[in-house]
Amino acid sequence: MLRWPLGARRWRPALTCRVICRSRFYSTNDSIEIVQVKCRSAGEVTVSLHNIAKHASTKPLVIVIPPIPHTEGDPHSSLPPWLREYPAAIINYRWNNVNDQSEYSPLKWPTPVHDLTFAYSWLSANLGLRPEKKKQILGRPAYVYGSYLGATLGAGLAFTEAHNPFLNLGQGGMTVRGLIAHNGIYNWPMFLPDHPIHRYKHKPPKQGRLRLEVEEFGENTAFGFLYSQMPYLFPSPSNLFDPFASPTLFFQNAPLHVPEDFFNPSRFNNLPPASPVASAVDNFLAEAGVPESQPSQSDDPSSSPSANTTPLPELTSEEIDAVLAQKTAEAMAARPPRKAHLIFPPRKSTLRVPETLLLFDSDDVRSTGNHSDEKIIPPRNSFKVQAMELAGLMRRSVSFLECQTLAKEGDEEFAVQEARDREARKRVKTMELSTQAKEQENDDFGEWGLRRSEEALAGKWLKETIREDEDWVEDRRARLNL
Repeated sequence: MLRWPLGARRWRPALTCRVICRSRFYSTNDSIEIVQVKCRSAGEVTVSLHNIAKHASTKPLVIVIPPIPHTEGDPHSSLPPWLREYPAAIINYRWNNVNDQSEYSPLKWPTPVHDLTFAYSWLSANLGLRPEKKKQILGRPAYVYGSYLGATLGAGLAFTEAHNPFLNLGQGGMTVRGLIAHNGIYNWPMFLPDHPIHRYKHKPPKQGRLRLEVEEFGENTAFGFLYSQMPYLFPSPSNLFDPFASPTLFFQNAPLHVPEDFFNPSRFNNLPPASPVASAVDNFLAEAGVPESQPSQSDDPSSSPSANTTPLPELTSEEIDAVLAQKTAEAMAARPPRKAHLIFPPRKSTLRVPETLLLFDSDDVRSTGNHSDEKIIPPRNSFKVQAMELAGLMRRSVSFLECQTLAKEGDEEFAVQEARDREARKRVKTMELSTQAKEQENDDFGEWGLRRSEEALAGKWLKETIREDEDWVEDRRARLNL
């Protein structure tokens, strides 16, 4: 079943051409203002403000990142029902799509990141709390919600704007306190053929070796649709390795080289036979007895290999370039990058992993064999796989970096590993949305991709998180005598 918001097939970006500010009032009693925020020479991004005047400036602001880019006509103007009790801002980012295949399109990556950055800066400056030197004022709490492409962008925004409010006392502004992400792509390189998830052991009768089997995705699914849009969203495969496009890369590196295109294995894994010139260079070095790891250290002419080896023919500049390219490719193929954890947030920064709820659809599993011998084959890449990988990395950061540092500084609450792991699971929660159960429900999809029952669960989590955060702030104030 296609779980994709309305309008996905009419995906067309629109450039804003003038600054406008207008108010609207709907039957839902939502007051809406449309603001155009300048992005320097890159045009403007449209921000829809909902219910701002109805609430105090100290009430948490919900920042909504739509599932698809800004389209022609009016921006996304209606909030999900479960967010209408909060002041909210919808950032209608711009992004290239399948209908605009121009190589020089102004809306290619990283345009959406720039739009979010300028829009958030405007929100912080205009809707955040005013800095006061005499008062120990905290930044206004903000919560980010996004689905599909909005979940990807929202995660990057939350990870880089979730500052500890007590480490920025008096500065005012705004700080992200929580994130709700639904069906996001958090690791785009997992779609590339060279990624380790596509490798499996294949042992024919004579020899065994690693072989590639790229997983296929149905185009009638939201996951397959996003996969098909990859070359239009990103100008180059190198863009997939940007942490703002793949938020898991804030916490770990990618275990593969950057390929030349999106759908073919890297040339490092399919090297052509060495040219005659390259073979001659190899033979010369071998006969000379000068391995790469042991360069010759003797200047004695008698030890020169020229007397006992086949002379190396004089090479042209083109042949030298070809040999260097071949040797570079061989070296890179022999040593692919290893997956390694990164320190994020940085130890000396004021950032912290925000309270997070990752929502994802259950996997569409395949079965093989007869009815009696059915073997369930879970997909190697799906919304669930993406969310669980990100959740694991975030929990590791909370447990082994943040809580362990607090324990070393004398915080007895995290003195034992069990308490650190408990805090990590509490900070980062996941929720699987069963597609089979929902097909039997009389429960319509909302405009933003969630069913009504799922919106109620997300709304409940948001209320509880805001209340717990307020209690935590009051407790910290009491401890610090603020």
